[in-house]
Amino acid sequence: MWRWAVAILIVAAIARVGFAAWIAHAEPAAVRPPDTPGYLEPARALIETGRFSLSPADPTPMYVRTPGYPAFLAPILWLTGSEWAISPIQAVVSLAAVAATVLVGWRLFGKTAALVAGAVVALDPLQFLSAGTIMTESLTTVLLAAMIAVGAMVFALRPPQQVPPVAVFALGALTAAAAMVRPTFWFYPVVLLALLAVRFRGLRWRSLLIRLLACALPVVLVVGGWQLRNHSTVGSWDISGIADINLYCYNAAEVEAKATGISYDDARRQLGCPALLSAPNPEGICTRSFGYGCWIPDPDAPGQGLNAWGSEGIRIMLDHPVQTAHMLAEGVAAEVAGSAQSKLTYYLDIDGSPPLTVVLSAWALALWAFAAVGAVVGLRSKHRGFWVFVIVTIGFVILMSTGRAGDARFRAPLVPLIALLAALGIRYTVDRVRRAAVTRPAPRNEQPIAAGSALAP
Repeated sequence: MWRWAVAILIVAAIARVGFAAWIAHAEPAAVRPPDTPGYLEPARALIETGRFSLSPADPTPMYVRTPGYPAFLAPILWLTGSEWAISPIQAVVSLAAVAATVLVGWRLFGKTAALVAGAVVALDPLQFLSAGTIMTESLTTVLLAAMIAVGAMVFALRPPQQVPPVAVFALGALTAAAAMVRPTFWFYPVVLLALLAVRFRGLRWRSLLIRLLACALPVVLVVGGWQLRNHSTVGSWDISGIADINLYCYNAAEVEAKATGISYDDARRQLGCPALLSAPNPEGICTRSFGYGCWIPDPDAPGQGLNAWGSEGIRIMLDHPVQTAHMLAEGVAAEVAGSAQSKLTYYLDIDGSPPLTVVLSAWALALWAFAAVGAVVGLRSKHRGFWVFVIVTIGFVILMSTGRAGDARFRAPLVPLIALLAALGIRYTVDRVRRAAVTRPAPRNEQPIAAGSALAP
């Protein structure tokens, strides 16, 4: 079986990189959703001006986005001078998540199951989609997979007293990098420090403190440094303005629509939010007055006016708790069970169909089902601390990403974690089936009683 898994890994890797290179050339719009200029133009501004601004033509400080993904794009643009090169290079980088998944699985539960986990990540439709799309999901996936690889050493492969502080420092550095790429990880360090405190609770207080400080140091330097930059440039201590936009123009607008019976688009207009763009921005415009993720309400207000949006969004949601709970539950369901068919067909440049929806939904359902089995098995194993780390991380990302804007693409960075749980569940299921087959009693082979026998009636 492991040979088939290796073959699948190789073919899937070639297909992922090859298709990303082809579609970026043949249909550039397929890899550039409406959000893309909000990352590309700050990357170009970084190359030309050395600063994170909205674009080379607009010096307004970048605040809606965090700097991680533009900083990833900038070297590619600088070295190649080509936007086309981003998709294939990013697709190659995305393969690191497959490698990390296989490595962790190999160390924890053996070669075959590890390769199955890697094959799941390699074949997953969301991973295929995000690898070539110029958005943050692919890079976030790599960072999360790296976190899980380091986390395996911290939470499973070594006793607490033998875990070096440098490993904990690396875990903190990866967490800080994830927050710089995806601001939903802003509060994750608090969760991580709590998990580490439980992991190292048996050590002397000095050793415990050293390890907690080793994790916190890169977070304070990187994330805190960016917050300090935001405070000095836009008057806000927030890590970015995107959370305020989501709270106000998505969540609060949806709550208002449910509470008043108007359409979602009408609610957005009443709140003064920019119109949603259903088509790409082919000119790549990103200025304070135009561009998805670039438009800002008041450049001179604290947080460019977005902090006030966030506060008002929270107020609206608290005023309508039933509608808010309904909206958040719908967001979780969309993240967990969504098929992402519309985005996948757009990327593949094909038409959607009911059979495709069934296949994508069945894939997601099977993955979650085996992951649920794997979660139970993992929590009963000797490495339960590691599996708690994995499960808590999955739950954190889903809950922090939920809302009106939530959909299946937010699940993409979690695929390596879900794949590890699913591989553990598959291995357990296969072992149970095999044991049942071996221990099943053989059918009795009774011979008929011959006529005239003493036993015959």
